[in-house]
Amino acid sequence: MSSKSSAMDKEAERDVTIRRVKEEDIPKLVELYLKAYKGLEEYAYTHPKDVKSYMEWLVRRDPEGFLVAETGGKPVGFIGADANWFSRREGKLVGAVHEIVVDPEYRSRGIGKALMRSALDYFKKRGRDTAELWVGDKNTRAINFYKKLGFREEGRYNYWIRMKRGL
Repeated sequence: MSSKSSAMDKEAERDVTIRRVKEEDIPKLVELYLKAYKGLEEYAYTHPKDVKSYMEWLVRRDPEGFLVAETGGKPVGFIGADANWFSRREGKLVGAVHEIVVDPEYRSRGIGKALMRSALDYFKKRGRDTAELWVGDKNTRAINFYKKLGFREEGRYNYWIRMKRGL
């Protein structure tokens, strides 16, 4: 990473607030999700009611790990981090990243990295030593992002790639 992009990341992170998702955030997060998955619909829920149900599931799974990134009071990204996830492949509780979304207009500004860092820190605080996630095999932007953050491919199922990293 160049020092210029590193400086941009730090600047973006200063302008971004990360906090727990509240129930009243969900309608805006549904819109953000649908916007972010344009072109990758094969990996996403495409109906607003289904997305809303998914958001509600994320809240139920781990309300403390469902985080939103805001700039100027506007949601620009979110992460569904679940420290209560039992991984059958690992045979233990792990930190699972069920979802990470950044508004396409705000990508490449360090927001995804800040969300992921918050999630990984949360997992460590909850005593987890492994983080895992699944990503669509054609979602190369996300795959490369995860690799830069230390995730590595651990297997495949249909068109999904399982990635994990130690904490």
